[in-house]
Amino acid sequence: MSRSDVLVGRQPIFDGRREVYGYELVLGAGPGAGPGAPAGAARDWANGRREGDLLTTRLLFSSLHVGVDRFVGDKVMFCDVSEELLTGDLALLLPPERTVLEVPTAALHGPDALDGAADGCRRLVEEGYTLAIDEFSWFDGAEDVLGLFSFAKVDPRRDGVDVVGRVLERCRPFDVRVLVQSVDTEGDLGVSEALGVDLFQGYLLSTPRPVPGRVMDPSEFTKARLAAALLEPDAGVEQVEALVRADPALSLQLLHMAGIGAAGGLRRTVSSVREALVLVGWRRLQAWVSMLLLAGGRGIPEESMTTALVRARMCELLGWHVEGGRTEMAFTVGMLSGLDVLLGMPLQDVLRDLPLDDDVRDAVLHHAGPVGALVADVIDYQLGHPECATRSGLSDADLQIACFDALAWGIEMTTGLDAATLT
Repeated sequence: MSRSDVLVGRQPIFDGRREVYGYELVLGAGPGAGPGAPAGAARDWANGRREGDLLTTRLLFSSLHVGVDRFVGDKVMFCDVSEELLTGDLALLLPPERTVLEVPTAALHGPDALDGAADGCRRLVEEGYTLAIDEFSWFDGAEDVLGLFSFAKVDPRRDGVDVVGRVLERCRPFDVRVLVQSVDTEGDLGVSEALGVDLFQGYLLSTPRPVPGRVMDPSEFTKARLAAALLEPDAGVEQVEALVRADPALSLQLLHMAGIGAAGGLRRTVSSVREALVLVGWRRLQAWVSMLLLAGGRGIPEESMTTALVRARMCELLGWHVEGGRTEMAFTVGMLSGLDVLLGMPLQDVLRDLPLDDDVRDAVLHHAGPVGALVADVIDYQLGHPECATRSGLSDADLQIACFDALAWGIEMTTGLDAATLT
C-alpha cells in the first residue's frame, strides 16, 4: 500500500491549561486506494453504518509504515475501533501505552451486542490499551461496562448542554473523564468549562485570539522583520545575518540550533553567525522564526505553532496549481497568515510595518488574488470545513495529499527546533 493510499489528519485534544493532551487521528482514502479499499465510513455495526470520512481501523493498522510519531509526536493518539478489533478478527499493533481506542456507543446497544463488545473491550484493556466510549449517551446496561472505559466523549452541540451535564454526573462514580468535542470557539470552551469538563477536542487552538491593545515589543518586532526577510525569495544571507546579529538573543539561539544539528543530531562546532545560517538552511530558519514568535511567555500551546507551519507548507505544496506556479509566494502568504495565532494580534497590526509586497499583503489580509484564494481554502481545510475550500478549484485529493505531507513536515520541524528555541 503506497503512502497515497492512506491520508492522515489529526484534531487536537487539550486540557484545561490549553496544552495538547493528544490527537484523534482522522483517516481518509487517498487517490491510490484501490476499489476494494474501505471508503466513507469508520464502522459497520449491526445497528447500521456510520457515515463520515473515516476509514475502518483495518486500513490504519495495515499502514503502520506511515509512522505514528510523524503525526502525534510524543502525545497520545485516539483512534476509532472497528468491529473486527472487538471480535479479535484483527490484530492490534499500535503501542498500548500511547493509544486510546474509541468504541462507539452504538456497538454496545442491545444485550447480544453488549456482551460481545464488553468481552472485546475487556480483552483490549488486558492488553494494556486505554478505551474511550464515543458519542456517549446513557443506555440500559451502561453501568455494567462503564468501568472498562477511561474517557467518555460527548458533543454539547449534538446532545445539548443539559445532557452533557447529566453524563458528567453519571460518569463520576466510575472515574471516567468526560471529553467534550466540537470546541471550536471561546464560547464552546466557556460552556464546557462551566460544566466542569477538563478535556476538550476541537479547532480552538487553530484560530486567532487577538489581545486588545497588545503591541509587539522591540524584540518581537525584530523577529517579525526577520520573518519577512526569510520569506522574501530575493533576500540575501547578508540581510538576514544583519538582523540576527543585531539581537544577541537571536544570535545565541541560532548558534545553538546550528550546533545541535537537524532534529537533535550529533553536535557540531559553529564559528560564526554566517556559518550557522548556512548549516541550518533556509527552510529550517523559516520554521525557527515561527517558533521564536511563539516563545515569549504568553503560554500559547505548541499546537498553534505547528498549525502555522503546516498551513505554510500546505500552501507551498499546492502553489503549483496557481497560475505561474507561485509556490514561494504561497508559502510566504501561508506563513504570514498564521502570525495572528502566534502573536495574539490582528494581522493588520502585525504586518503594518513589515516591508511586504502589496500583492503579498493583500493576499494575507484580504485573501485577494489566486494565492490569497488558495490560502483561504487551506485555512478552511485546517479548521475542519473542507466543504468551503472551493475557491481554488482544488480537489479533495489535492488537499488531502498536501495535508499529509505538510503535517509530517510540520511535526518534524517542531520536534527538531524546540530544544534550540527554548534554550
